[in-house]
Amino acid sequence: MPLPVLLTRKPRGFTLLEVMVALAIFAVAAIAVTKIGMNYTQSIGQMNDRTFAHFVAMNELAELEINGAWPEGTGEKTVDEQGQRWLVSHQVYNTISDSVRRIEIRVAPLGDQDRGKQPAPVTSIVAFLQRPVASSQN
Repeated sequence: MPLPVLLTRKPRGFTLLEVMVALAIFAVAAIAVTKIGMNYTQSIGQMNDRTFAHFVAMNELAELEINGAWPEGTGEKTVDEQGQRWLVSHQVYNTISDSVRRIEIRVAPLGDQDRGKQPAPVTSIVAFLQRPVASSQN
């Protein structure tokens, strides 16, 4: 007795289970790739902030050296540099030598979301300043 035509045909295509497994694998891979892309773009933004903040800190140190300042204690100010507002704070420490001071400069970005709370610094530098020599005219 010959088998009906429907029973003798070889299956063509995928079963529903195979399609569901393939979609699940694709979804997991797509989520992983998306997360990697998001982390990359966030790290690039943070790197830009740190780089610009470092420039601001170096500018503050150069300003202190050029002006012949001999700072004491702590201080902070707001500056507009690199197309952004920054909070620059410094802490001065005495050293073994009376003619040298250690200064730590911290820089934090100021944004609209930071009103009313102290922003976290994104960079800090430590430097040593020599006491300015008083110039005498002869």
